[in-house]
Amino acid sequence: MFSKFSSISSFVLLSIMVSGLSAQAVAQEYAQGKIFLSSGMTLEGKDLRMTMESVTLEVQGQDQVFLLTDVVQVMAKTGKAKKFGQNCAGACVGINLGAWLASGGTTTDIDGNEVDIKPLQQVMGIVLWGGISYGVGYLAGKLSDGWQVVYLSRG
Repeated sequence: MFSKFSSISSFVLLSIMVSGLSAQAVAQEYAQGKIFLSSGMTLEGKDLRMTMESVTLEVQGQDQVFLLTDVVQVMAKTGKAKKFGQNCAGACVGINLGAWLASGGTTTDIDGNEVDIKPLQQVMGIVLWGGISYGVGYLAGKLSDGWQVVYLSRG
């Protein structure tokens, strides 16, 4: 009985330690970032990652790491463009596919005659409108994703 209790408590303790270590690894991630250093230098790049002690920014393909004690301010963009584009394209594809399936693969032409929609024709239409929708969503996400302050030194 004691060994069973001991193994369970050891497992719980180990789980708490692992979750504590992983929580300190990366606190926040952003698509783009600007770092304002206390030396007066400003860096701009992509893939901003912040922990409790440091900030990492990819500049020209290389990670630059700075301690938060050397940083005055960090600004970031969350990267809404890709998410908005995917959501718009997914909605468009879903609506087109649902409408095609609901219609039984037929439509009515200008003269009022019922016409079959060929599957290849429907797929090409879905791809075209899905691509246009992705572009519109991407543009909307890009325009609405402004810089926001995510860290400001208090010292």
